[in-house]
Amino acid sequence: MSKKAILKQCLGIDVSMKKIDCCLSFFTDELKVKAVASRVFDNNRSGFVKLGEWLDKKKEEYLVMYVNMEATGTYHEEAAYFLSDVGYSLSIIQPAKGKQYAKSLDEKNKTDKSDASMLARMGLERQLTSWNRPSDKMRVLKRLSRERMALIRDRNSLTNQLHALNHSFQAFPHSVERLEERVLLASRQLVDIEKQMRELAASDPELWKRICHTITIPGINFVTAITVIAETDGFANIGGRRQLVSYVGLDVIMKESGTLSWRPRISKRGNAHIRAALYMAGVCSIIHNKNLKTYFNQLKDRGKPGRTGIVALERKLLVLIYTLYKNEQDYITDYNSGIEICNVFESTEKKNLLKK
Repeated sequence: MSKKAILKQCLGIDVSMKKIDCCLSFFTDELKVKAVASRVFDNNRSGFVKLGEWLDKKKEEYLVMYVNMEATGTYHEEAAYFLSDVGYSLSIIQPAKGKQYAKSLDEKNKTDKSDASMLARMGLERQLTSWNRPSDKMRVLKRLSRERMALIRDRNSLTNQLHALNHSFQAFPHSVERLEERVLLASRQLVDIEKQMRELAASDPELWKRICHTITIPGINFVTAITVIAETDGFANIGGRRQLVSYVGLDVIMKESGTLSWRPRISKRGNAHIRAALYMAGVCSIIHNKNLKTYFNQLKDRGKPGRTGIVALERKLLVLIYTLYKNEQDYITDYNSGIEICNVFESTEKKNLLKK
């Protein structure tokens, strides 16, 4: 194939724990996708080096090398950082997005090799958003935030076990003692994690200043703010409020077919860690945030369920954090347009949620 016949090249990578399946494809001047080569490499440093050597032999030097891969837990991260260091144009998509694209191809088989081919084709046919490599501080803060959430779940589970054991008939004292020690250990570790998060955030004056702006929102504390900021890498990959709401999974989806219609609901196709952090913040804002309390009561007066009101508050708090972080402004409770600031993201889909 002549060089002039190739318009674009993309490497699709399907990632698993131990290996990565790679497929290099070209987009020709006849507007067709041609799979050039495929190969399997180990998902480790030596495998990535071999991938680079193999790719140097197969790719076209005069074209930009696009790479498309799915976010697979943490297994894709080492490959992503390696390819980013090499200088390729890397895109990391959510698995749900890849699954939807694969359905459009009407492919019956699903193997790691076919998935790599699908990802390469998707990179050729679609204009995907390039991956912005997170800073080291943001990466560590995200790890600490997720470790904290996991530790809270573990402590709650241990507390429930301890409560049940204490109310059982003739509870074995040594078992009670061990459970109490584990609960105390989890509590001490939570204190240590939050201290590390504060120290790390405070070591960056610009980041700390922006965090201080966000925690002026009544109902938002440091942990909630840093969770939202770290999970979005300081909103580096967020282009606007609508995209942010969709990224978190608080966007409203509607389903209709003929005369049938279903109640609008949030998609939950997004970052569950942020949703979990915002839930308690939404509950606290009913008590501590005058504007949001008024808004929540208005929803109740209109007959909306309490859960719908909490979700609405989560969305408002999310956009408020984004707005104050970006604009470097404090939250003004008694400002005349305070309600307007809260409602600035109000969209048609939100109105549809409250309609039913």
